[in-house]
Amino acid sequence: MDIPRGYHFKGSEAGVEKESIYIYPDSIVVYVTDFKHNPNANNIKALGDSIFQFRFQNEDLIKEANKAIGREVVKVLPDTFELSGIDKEGKYWKDLKVGKTSVGYSNVPEDKVSIYERVLSSFRRY
Repeated sequence: MDIPRGYHFKGSEAGVEKESIYIYPDSIVVYVTDFKHNPNANNIKALGDSIFQFRFQNEDLIKEANKAIGREVVKVLPDTFELSGIDKEGKYWKDLKVGKTSVGYSNVPEDKVSIYERVLSSFRRY
């Protein structure tokens, strides 16, 4: 990803899962994470419980349950899934799930959305 300069980096690892968070002085956050919950979890929760539960479902468990029942009882989250919105402070956020990785931004003022859209569009999965 092409990350604009001027950030403070915060990284975490737990086993094979990794998280990279880029925090800017104006509180804008950009992230790439394999962790189940991500920095936009509260924004996603604000969209409603059903969306939150769908976005953060245990995909492997859902697939096993559907297989055991013999049909798709619970819809499985697609490989690519995008959520976005405006938080209670009027700042923009976006969460893009690509496979088991989430990329996104939060706390972005309207006049900087295009910059961070370009950042997300530069993401490549290896």
